[in-house]
Amino acid sequence: MNDIAGIPYVEAQFDKNGRPASDQVVLPAGVTDVLIISHGWNNNKTRAEELYRKFFENFAAVAQPNDLPGRSFAIVGVIWPSKEYDASVAVSGTPGTGQGAAGLGGANGDSIDAIEEKLDQMKEVFTEPGQQQLLEEAKALLPDIEEKTSARLEFANRMRSLLDPGAATKDDASDSFFKDDGNELMKNLKADEDDLDEEIASAGTGGGASLALGVGTVAPPEGGAAGLVEFFSGFKAAVVNLLNYTTYYEMKTRAGAVGRNGVAPLIDKLATQVQGIHLIGHSFGGRVVAAAAVHSKNDKIKSMTLVQAAFSQNGFSKGEQGFFRGVVDNQRIKGPVLVTHTPNDRAVGFAYPLASRIVGDKTMAFGDKDDMFGAMGRNGAQKMEAGETVIGELLPVGSSYAFQSGKFFNLEASDFIKDHNDVKGKEITYLLRKALAA
Repeated sequence: MNDIAGIPYVEAQFDKNGRPASDQVVLPAGVTDVLIISHGWNNNKTRAEELYRKFFENFAAVAQPNDLPGRSFAIVGVIWPSKEYDASVAVSGTPGTGQGAAGLGGANGDSIDAIEEKLDQMKEVFTEPGQQQLLEEAKALLPDIEEKTSARLEFANRMRSLLDPGAATKDDASDSFFKDDGNELMKNLKADEDDLDEEIASAGTGGGASLALGVGTVAPPEGGAAGLVEFFSGFKAAVVNLLNYTTYYEMKTRAGAVGRNGVAPLIDKLATQVQGIHLIGHSFGGRVVAAAAVHSKNDKIKSMTLVQAAFSQNGFSKGEQGFFRGVVDNQRIKGPVLVTHTPNDRAVGFAYPLASRIVGDKTMAFGDKDDMFGAMGRNGAQKMEAGETVIGELLPVGSSYAFQSGKFFNLEASDFIKDHNDVKGKEITYLLRKALAA
């Protein structure tokens, strides 16, 4: 497609390392503002394009007479290899026997065959010959995973060998993921049914369930809702959670690389042609655009909109040494930063909290702003310095916002965002138009 609702549209495609597919991102003459949008996990090219189309159709639909006078827009849709990978929370037990899991509806996956199938699915993510060999070697360890410490150790080591430890941070426990003894890691990931938080248990009874550890969303089967929990015996549950985390970490790494190596140079190039650049990221796309903002070198970024972003709520925190703190300290965004958040988003609501399993902590609050592993899309930007954030709500179309440059606006969005992918509504695109006018 060459336009969306009359707005010129071009694509910028990148590989997993952020290398561009081509240099053919050309803006039409006369464009004053470029809107750069990135999808998140679980999006192939077709789904990403559909997201962009619906989003900007609503962006055009909520326009008010002369609301952005003298402005001419173009859209750049970022396409990056975020592989689809569906999974769920793996629990050691059988359906309905624990105190908190009744009614979750998960299938009994007590089968090495089921885990082998998951390992085969991972080959769509880890495509290099050496990586595929590691996945095959991991299969051979499964028969001994329950009884042998050595098998658990080797299994964990093979999964970690698939990954680049350079992206490890404390905010999702990935630093511990790489440092800890492999057998201890497996023990910590062996969640028991009785350990399920009440919020997780209640989540399993309604709508499409979200997936553990930030990998994606479980698609509801035809005729009913998907279960949030899968049941495996003993250490097989730990294996599945380890596989989920491995894929999550790979997607996190790719998002950062695409932002740093791909989108940042792109916006530096485009900055010479326009008056303003506006960044929009959904899910892991929030990580893409935040990384781009940190590593870009121009002063044209006028706003950043993070829609249900899938990274740490402390990502911009000075006290917590947030990974993207440079956005604040170096004043990379010249206008407002908008952050939608809601507990309705169970995908990000569980992604970071479940990382606490890796450090063996079963006592901390689950998912809210007091949880050290809480997510941006669940709670907004947390542990910021005094005066850096403004607390508010996502408002109906036609409402007034009082945006200020350089401020982070945490906007509770439960009235309009019902799940992780419910991000194309007119209220969100109206919010963006108001940010453009700020």
